Amino acid sequence: MFKIKQNQYICFTLMFFVALLWAKPCRAEFTIDDEKKLGKEFYQKLEESHLIYKNKSLCDYINRIGNRILAQTKKAPFDFNFYIVDSSAINAFATPGGYIYINKGLILAAKSEAELAGVIAHEVGHANARHIASLIEKSKKLNVAALTAVLASILLGGGETSGAIAAFSLAGSSSLTLKYMREHEEEADRLGIQYLVGAGYDPMSMIDFLKMMKQYEFLSKTMPSYLQTHPGTDNRIYYLDSLITSQKLHNGAKNIIGNFKRIQSTIPLDATSLNYRYDQLSKYLLDNPDDTDTLYGLALIEDQLGQTDSAIQHYQKILNLSPHDADALQNIGVLFLKTGKPHLAVEHLARASKLYPQNDTILFNLGRAYFATGNFKKALECYLQIQDKKFDDADVNYFIAMTYGRLNNRGESHYYFGLHFNDAQKVNSALFHFKEALNYFPKSSARYESITQAIKELEEGKSKKTK
Repeated sequence: MFKIKQNQYICFTLMFFVALLWAKPCRAEFTIDDEKKLGKEFYQKLEESHLIYKNKSLCDYINRIGNRILAQTKKAPFDFNFYIVDSSAINAFATPGGYIYINKGLILAAKSEAELAGVIAHEVGHANARHIASLIEKSKKLNVAALTAVLASILLGGGETSGAIAAFSLAGSSSLTLKYMREHEEEADRLGIQYLVGAGYDPMSMIDFLKMMKQYEFLSKTMPSYLQTHPGTDNRIYYLDSLITSQKLHNGAKNIIGNFKRIQSTIPLDATSLNYRYDQLSKYLLDNPDDTDTLYGLALIEDQLGQTDSAIQHYQKILNLSPHDADALQNIGVLFLKTGKPHLAVEHLARASKLYPQNDTILFNLGRAYFATGNFKKALECYLQIQDKKFDDADVNYFIAMTYGRLNNRGESHYYFGLHFNDAQKVNSALFHFKEALNYFPKSSARYESITQAIKELEEGKSKKTK
């Protein structure tokens, strides 16, 4: 959950942004172009505040579900975008222009892929019905500050700060807003069920999720953000049940894309949540000992808790059940590397690389494993395939430089060290290595020319800073 100070900063930033955007009186019509502009600006504020979570596998998973839902809808007048908000609050919301946001906390709270798909389908329903546009068009009684607070409240997921601001700003007109929101929820549920069933998911998953939210509220004594931003839960459950019964909607799948628990396990947890999740998965494993996704989630947590041997055992069990599980092959390979067993690391990472030869992370780790065994030529082959790729915690140029050094190729070693230090903006170190590299290449070579050019640019930049 965000700290209050961070909430206040984000909220006031948004209030300032929307106030600028809507400085003129609200018009009767809120056009598609207006929606696209507001949706884009809203996203940019989230991005600038570092609230967009960019785990590739998780984002790909959400987009696959989202696109499956979209395939059941009429073509909207805007392109849809699905994003994950870096917040533990259980919430999801749609903003103008087809932007759908799902909090990390909601992904962790969902019990199945179908429940997550139900939430996404509901939000797509809000977007397709242009509910925020409708609110803006019909809210002539709402001043700019009130409209700003509504949007800020949506962003913050109904937290204490946003709720207080919204309540203050909406004085005298909150009943009007709630009336429209109830109507919106009903229409979004009606559209959402249609999309969900068309996509092949179990329609009861929407009800299951709402019931779970109500139970969460009862057990924790606090209302989840989702219930604050999506009001009328009891009525929604009754309405959805009536729709499913009256339309005789057939049962669908709980999982279509699959690996939902594994996807959940990729979301980092704090210490308290880590132990809770460990106990939760351990209990589930007692009744489902061969569930590979549960084994995978446990192994990830055990690795974070320092229980390396147990993690390796769980990965090995996964591979006994599913020998071509690339995730397990990669992770156990990294663990073998960490525990001083590089030959076992090479064995498992090489198998993973054959399954996914274009996977940059697997290639990088395989290069590290080869390096640790002393097979520097193989290590270099791996590194050179990904030399232009960026990793959060490693610079491939550094590893290439180290490997060339072990192969006694001093010219290339100095050159790649120069690239490494140049990227790190360590000008003096970069200049040292580039100048040393010049001693090993003919003046007529392309490498000599590129090094000379790099030196020239670094010295010019250095000269400008000293003036």
